[in-house]
Amino acid sequence: MLPDDHGMHITGIAQDQDGNKFYYVKNSWGTGNPNNGYMYISEQFIRYKTLTLLVNKNAIPKAILNKLKL
Repeated sequence: MLPDDHGMHITGIAQDQDGNKFYYVKNSWGTGNPNNGYMYISEQFIRYKTLTLLVNKNAIPKAILNKLKL
């Protein structure tokens, strides 16, 4: 199990043959794995382990930006 001490950059979304969602992530630990630092992480794992999110302001719908007064 991964500890809660590093960042992972979600770069893509995939589904397996049963329709389960996985996120393709770049791990901040470096490139020392078979996929050159990238891995597939299940949606359940992301939901369980995520502590914070960083979202580009341009990706937020205008109605939400207005509510947040951004």
